[in-house]
Amino acid sequence: MRGDIIRSMKGYLGLGASDRRLHRGLKNASFLSLGNLVSQAIGFVGFLFIARLFGPEKYGIYVTVLAFVTFFEIFDLSGLLKVIVREGSKDIESLERTLNGTIFLKTAFFSLALVLCIGASFLTHYSQTIKVLIILYSIELIHSGLESFLSAIYQTVEKMQYLAAFTVLTRVLITVLSIVFLCLGAGVLAILLVNLFSRFLVLLINYVYSRRFAKFRFNFRLSLDPRILKATIIFSLMGIINTVAIKIDVLMLSFLTASRDVGVYSVAQEFIKEGILLRNMAAMAFFPIAVKFFLSGTVRARTLLRYAFILFFAVLAGCVVLSFFAPNIVVLFFGDKYAASGQIFRCLLFCLPSAFFALPFTTVLQATHNEQLLLIVFAIAAALNVPLNILFFYEFGLIGIAYSTLVVFLAQAVAFYVLSIRRMKRQGYLV
Repeated sequence: MRGDIIRSMKGYLGLGASDRRLHRGLKNASFLSLGNLVSQAIGFVGFLFIARLFGPEKYGIYVTVLAFVTFFEIFDLSGLLKVIVREGSKDIESLERTLNGTIFLKTAFFSLALVLCIGASFLTHYSQTIKVLIILYSIELIHSGLESFLSAIYQTVEKMQYLAAFTVLTRVLITVLSIVFLCLGAGVLAILLVNLFSRFLVLLINYVYSRRFAKFRFNFRLSLDPRILKATIIFSLMGIINTVAIKIDVLMLSFLTASRDVGVYSVAQEFIKEGILLRNMAAMAFFPIAVKFFLSGTVRARTLLRYAFILFFAVLAGCVVLSFFAPNIVVLFFGDKYAASGQIFRCLLFCLPSAFFALPFTTVLQATHNEQLLLIVFAIAAALNVPLNILFFYEFGLIGIAYSTLVVFLAQAVAFYVLSIRRMKRQGYLV
């Protein structure tokens, strides 16, 4: 009976019975999704303690530091991850050669990100306390650069369970230690130090395990095919523009208003980040599968569109139900001092259907070397987001930032659908 149901579902979705790639993708997505769900559940406990015990003012300072430092990850050549996975998925034997040829480049760029972050902190209007915290926490840029490099190995060899395990372990350490220190009366500085300690400890374990699948040496040589370098630059530009398009809201708020408002908005945004992270985990899992599939196959445009609408309406239904309880959920977990976060949370929920609708299109575009199109769409979104943030903030107040985000996500999803179908049909990838 179970086998009949699975075969029927495959037939409905337009899949051949022999399509084992889908099974592998689902398995990878399951590992990442389960790891993500467990880690987010653990992390939510830590987030709840930090937000409640700090209050909007101190929590606003905390997220300002995180947002400022995280922004400079755009300069650490994040696009190299996609290129390594794509090239390694085509020829697994070339993985170590690609890693050895790119480690110097990766090191140089996350070092640049660190220097830029520290330098830029002196140009802000932030208090001296916040500037000192930013300089201290900027060390996290080293961690994020090396972690993304190592994750390329697990993605390429399709060992997603390791990524899930490291994600969970990091969350456990950060959450447990944060709660302990918060109960002892610790402030923002101590929690940031806990965050750094936990991340670098897991990074060390990550490095040791990665050598089971591929080994690389830290060196000062750059040996990179110009074609690969071009793709790396394009993917990295996508990351920069995407950050401006949909991830810069908290940082902009820190310049536009007081720390208390930053804390109120960030509580609502944290809920939405969990949904976006789940979407990104699914995209990560299916990316190497899509690369291998398009080496020898095509997809019906109708099938791709069906996936997009299934994701859209499934997520929309969940968001509609959850929206009725959103304000009460925020007050229940964080108290009346965060009551204003409830309406912001309700609005931001409806960004998720658009994000999931775009998932099939962004995955196949990257798998077929059409990352230039993603760059165009992200550029459109970025051009909308910054002015809309400013305009809507002064027109509607704090919730105006949420309105801006909603418009940007919807515009981005429509652009992905219209442009990608046309481009990939012309190239013969879609029929």
